[in-house]
Amino acid sequence: MIFTPGLSIRPALMLGLALLVASFLFLTSHQSISAGHGKSLAISPELREIGVGATGTVGLTSMAPAASLGAWVVDVVYDPAVVSVQSCQSIANPAGSVGIAFCQDDDQEGGPDNETVVSVGAFIFPDTQRGLDGTNTLATITFQAVGAVDDCSDLTINVVSHLGPDPEGPETDPATTNGQICIVEQAGTDRLWGDSDCGGAVNPVDSLKTLRFDAGLSVAQAAGCPLIGANVMVDGNARLWNDIDCNGAVNPVDSLKTLRFDAGLSVAQTEPCPGVGTNVNVVS
Repeated sequence: MIFTPGLSIRPALMLGLALLVASFLFLTSHQSISAGHGKSLAISPELREIGVGATGTVGLTSMAPAASLGAWVVDVVYDPAVVSVQSCQSIANPAGSVGIAFCQDDDQEGGPDNETVVSVGAFIFPDTQRGLDGTNTLATITFQAVGAVDDCSDLTINVVSHLGPDPEGPETDPATTNGQICIVEQAGTDRLWGDSDCGGAVNPVDSLKTLRFDAGLSVAQAAGCPLIGANVMVDGNARLWNDIDCNGAVNPVDSLKTLRFDAGLSVAQTEPCPGVGTNVNVVS
């Protein structure tokens, strides 16, 4: 669901919560905390830099608990003196699932400035009776800089509710990794990690172009795109452009891993490394 300026979150939130109640009973009725490992919520990338008056996106990324993620209500708190929310896009309904998700800017204190983005959702797959598994971006938030150079805003995650698919089960207690968004004089460009030609998608064409690069052949790219193999800064870290597994070289292995991503298969990487297909900020 896309954020609509001027629309109060309260009616939408009530509608969303009503639907969550219908599917999962009362979210706030589960007070105990279950043990487990791997469950987490994070702002990705952890540091986002944007130019004066420019926009930049961050994701609210979930690593689901072992029992899967059935429903959530999560706030992302920011400083309205530094950035404003331009839009918020929720995760789309996965194929075969039943559920709802939305996110929207919310003025928690009733003042003139919004300072919280609320992400709400609930999904279940009837055939497996599970919720979301693995890593998912629950919400993609686009901020616009309204402050001055060197102003920064923390992006703080506040978990209101985080449930597995069992309506009678306990709430889970995810670890959280907060983020930060800063205004800089000269910012990089938002790109997709693994999109070798900056065409706007990661697909087999990128795999082919990686092979062409490895063979010493010419590679067609969009204007302003870093050359494959060039030294760049990615979310503040030194990388080689299109070294998608971050092992320090661009070679046919990266080509194969691009195909694995396109096929929906797992991709091994040298951590920390951006996930293939995720938004990154690139300075070349």
